[in-house]
Amino acid sequence: MLLTGSGLMQATLDGVDFDVYTYRPSGTINGILLVYHGNSRTAGNYRDYAIDLADLEGFVVAAPLFDKGRFSGHDYHRGGLINASGDLKPPRQWTTRFVALLAEWARKEMDSTLPYWCWGHSAGGQFLSRVAAFEQIEAERIIIANASTHVLPLLGSYPDGEAVPFGMGGVYDGAKEQERLRAYLAAPITIYLGTDDDDPDDPELTMMPEAQRQGEQRKDRGERTFELGQSQAVALGCPFGWELVYAPKTKHSDFQMIHSLSVLKAID
Repeated sequence: MLLTGSGLMQATLDGVDFDVYTYRPSGTINGILLVYHGNSRTAGNYRDYAIDLADLEGFVVAAPLFDKGRFSGHDYHRGGLINASGDLKPPRQWTTRFVALLAEWARKEMDSTLPYWCWGHSAGGQFLSRVAAFEQIEAERIIIANASTHVLPLLGSYPDGEAVPFGMGGVYDGAKEQERLRAYLAAPITIYLGTDDDDPDDPELTMMPEAQRQGEQRKDRGERTFELGQSQAVALGCPFGWELVYAPKTKHSDFQMIHSLSVLKAID
């Protein structure tokens, strides 16, 4: 049971144990906010940063720790979709599967079927981009904040497309490819960008060739991904569920992003 205030709980998801940092407001509970930390792996801090928003909106917070010992950047940031050799792993091994399982766990702890939102900043945003593209989850909104890379809504491989985990190429066959691409474009995604998170020389910025094809810095990459999604939805004649929201005068800071007034628009 998630008790009022901050806590640390253990969740076993598909046989894997996680430390989950939690917070429950004292008032009415309206939903669950699943919070995914950045490269610092400081899940407790990310839980703390979300407390003001949780109090305002009536959210229970659940922030799982993806520790470096078990989840490399390859397995966390980019969703664990491919192995070290670049081969696609079976979906039952994807790290992305843990989002729906965590939501199910949190609902059981609350003895409720509350709606849930997903929040991820930086590395957590990269992770949620893979979740949005390759999983079917029931989140009200998936907020991808200041991510170094995204999943481009493209099939095939470079230069005509982009392969997994930076695009959707090489995962599905035949009609399933188009079905999943359309589902990704229709997903309730918010690309949430700090207007000042635009440093191309940031030492924490992902700089592999696939990332650089998305743009010079995080703000540019988020805008390009959104614009590509918009144009793809028009070309395919399918629903487009994405939103683009800015946090003014904000750099690469989860604390600033989640405390900006713009966050209310990002989760709406």
